[in-house]
Amino acid sequence: MKEERTEKIYVRKGGKYEIRYHYGYKDDGTPNYKSVYGGSEREVVDNYNQVINDLMEKSDLLIYDKTYIGYDINSWLNNAKIKNKKSTYSNYQYIIKARIIPKFARIKKKSISLEFINKFTSELLSEGLMEKTVKDILIILQQILKYGDINIKIPMPKIPKNEILIFKKDEQTKLEEELLKNLNEKTFGIYFCLYTGLRIGELCALQWKNIDLKNKKIKVKKTLIRIKNLDENSRKKTIIIIDEPKSLSSIREIPIPDFLIPLMNRLSKNITSDTFLVSGTENFIETRTYFNKYKKILNKLDLGVYNFHALRHTFATRCVESGCDPKTLSEILGHSSVKITLERYVHPNYENKVIMMNQLKPLYM
Repeated sequence: MKEERTEKIYVRKGGKYEIRYHYGYKDDGTPNYKSVYGGSEREVVDNYNQVINDLMEKSDLLIYDKTYIGYDINSWLNNAKIKNKKSTYSNYQYIIKARIIPKFARIKKKSISLEFINKFTSELLSEGLMEKTVKDILIILQQILKYGDINIKIPMPKIPKNEILIFKKDEQTKLEEELLKNLNEKTFGIYFCLYTGLRIGELCALQWKNIDLKNKKIKVKKTLIRIKNLDENSRKKTIIIIDEPKSLSSIREIPIPDFLIPLMNRLSKNITSDTFLVSGTENFIETRTYFNKYKKILNKLDLGVYNFHALRHTFATRCVESGCDPKTLSEILGHSSVKITLERYVHPNYENKVIMMNQLKPLYM
């Protein structure tokens, strides 16, 4: 999209030519202007274009001129830094820097259109980005536009439902037998997830100071997460942080089933309050390393391809099969609503469907 520039040329006393351009706002909110001069119309236009291009390259004009979407991008991002966790802000900053700034920062607010945005969506999808990724980008863009009083409702791509993976009961039995036969901190962590529904980040961040064996409960307060490293001078593309969980509802207490207590008593010898459950030391194990450990066990048992989240899905499904009410399960999983629990994590298996269908009796025989 071609940027609109309307240059009004003034002729000053003495024959100098002047073009004024908008650059920021004064303390009282009124527009601030700067001037470019030249000895002729051609020279002043060339000088003006050079100044504007230089400011654009430094993003200076985009930050100070409210007529550009770049101004709203910068303002929204500064506001997001105050309101969000470090991991969330890092994700926003990465998406904006990689996707939104190159396409929208130099666009005049009055020039933006739904057609332009839809074309942007099509370009993202044609690059091979997943629908969920594109939707995340568009949600941020929508918020930025709304922040700048641009009321355009952006159509979101439909996200195909992924197959939910749940261990069959014979597979779960096989896995549990292997974990208990070779019991240590790492294998116990996998077993622990099958009976608490922890996310992998929550498990890797769990320390013994958050485990209360006397009252048989754990307090989920932290999660371990890998985020984009936005330090351009660093050679590391990502960094690991331990932060608060993804939402307030994820900060929760989970009762420990009685049968886990003896196993945890065995593992709690020679530990400190800062010892991590799955490492057995005061140094954490990152999620990627721990997932590889989990994957090796599955490969050894020839159990196929199950992501780590399958443990959480399996836990939720077994709870429902055992008669757990959705509200209780929702709080154990750390969801903000029962609807999320029912839609995402409660999946009747085929065996249960057979049992239900065979409960039907004909009215007339």
